[in-house]
Amino acid sequence: MDAFGVLFFSASSLAVRFLFGVIFLVQVGFANGHLEFNDNLKKAYKNIAQLKIEAGQTMVEKAKIDDPTNMMTYYIENYIDFFVLFIQENKGEYKLRLKNKEKRLEKIQSADSSTPYYLFCQAEIMLQWATIKMKFNDKIGAASDVYSAYKILEENKRLYPSFRENDKSLSVIHALAESLPYWVRKSFGIHGSIELATKEISGLASYAAKTDHIFKEEIVAIYSYILFYSNNKKEEAFALFQLYNLDYTKSPLVAFLMATMAQKTGRNDLAIKILEQRPSSGEYLPFYYLDFMLGKFKLYRLDTDAEKHILKFINNFKGQHYIKEAYQKLAWSRWILNKDTLGFRSYASKCSSKGNSLIDEDKQAELETKPDELPNEYLLKARLLYDGGYYTKAQQLLILHASRVNSENEMTKSEFTYRMGRVSDALKNYHDAMDYYLQTIKTGTSQTYFPCAASIYLAAIYENQNQLQKAKEYYNIALTFHPKGYANSLHQKAKSGIERVSKGK
Repeated sequence: MDAFGVLFFSASSLAVRFLFGVIFLVQVGFANGHLEFNDNLKKAYKNIAQLKIEAGQTMVEKAKIDDPTNMMTYYIENYIDFFVLFIQENKGEYKLRLKNKEKRLEKIQSADSSTPYYLFCQAEIMLQWATIKMKFNDKIGAASDVYSAYKILEENKRLYPSFRENDKSLSVIHALAESLPYWVRKSFGIHGSIELATKEISGLASYAAKTDHIFKEEIVAIYSYILFYSNNKKEEAFALFQLYNLDYTKSPLVAFLMATMAQKTGRNDLAIKILEQRPSSGEYLPFYYLDFMLGKFKLYRLDTDAEKHILKFINNFKGQHYIKEAYQKLAWSRWILNKDTLGFRSYASKCSSKGNSLIDEDKQAELETKPDELPNEYLLKARLLYDGGYYTKAQQLLILHASRVNSENEMTKSEFTYRMGRVSDALKNYHDAMDYYLQTIKTGTSQTYFPCAASIYLAAIYENQNQLQKAKEYYNIALTFHPKGYANSLHQKAKSGIERVSKGK
């Protein structure tokens, strides 16, 4: 996360200049309009949040005509750009729509400043554009927007401590703050922790449920994300969708979140069902990534129709992320489900030549997929079954073909013990899992990620057994391996583990 600190440092002067402008407007009290979340705008927001973009846009345009002095319209309108750009990743559209950010901020800054929505709406727009800028690799611009939004939200909370909506976005920033370097937090006055973020968003979610809040689905989405990724409370996060009665058949975004968490909690069959039953008629913004998800989850189940869903994504999506991973999954499908070596090599070549290597999934797909290297059929099937949560099937497959796999070469032997360790771990057979992880550490090399990852998973078992010294030992051993393409993410996990167990002492 050191790079994040540099970004905040580089962006700080821009953020400060913007903040002075906001403070000046607050002090002067110049106003040409008002900020009212009326019924028409609530309906527009609901349509947009369900990705009924055309319907939402029509309602926004009508709202501008009906009450041209209501600047809340421009806040709601920003959600349209946010969802369209975030989901479709069209560079041309990004360049066209980017100018809307400043125009909308100016409209809101011309409104009455004596309402908590005055600063809240500005901060929300900045955070939405920060997310979009990250999508399009403008990291400094994103950092500037996040910093500005944070300062504005903190000021708004000071001015209006009972305005609960402040916690919607503050919780996200506070959750991220803990991962920032100490010097960044101290230099720029950025405070926060996962504990604080969780308290904020959980309280807001309870409040939203009682009041049938317009932002309820958005708040629950943030709450589930913070529980799932920041607190590692995956089951609790997944349970929120039922607890708050979110309907995936009416919202592609709810389907996306719920299917993601269902799959990552071992409910791959349910994730497939959710994606198959998601709304996808012409009134909704096309969300082709969901087709890729469906194809990938079907591949985890070794379904023969997985390929058609991934191809739908490839043939329609005009963005830059997950292209390489999609071609990797197509190559794997051709090989393990059809024994089509030519098809495998064709898709593997496209994995190298198509898309970009901006995210870990695409970087790893390109690293792992070579046209002239057919993966071991049984190890790959076991890996996919494991990723789908079909642990017993994966274990049975590995045991059945153990002699054939281990007779190939040293690398397949190392992967075999690693895969056996993972399924044993998932099946809570920790004694065997520890033995397999140890074998992997002893026989593996830094050419692969297996010994590094095995060290981390072995350390995690020791940590859960409260053997903190042994846990620290194996977290440190993980740092001695440097697998290409995986070292940064694995080493971050190891360092986090060392920090946890050191505190535990």
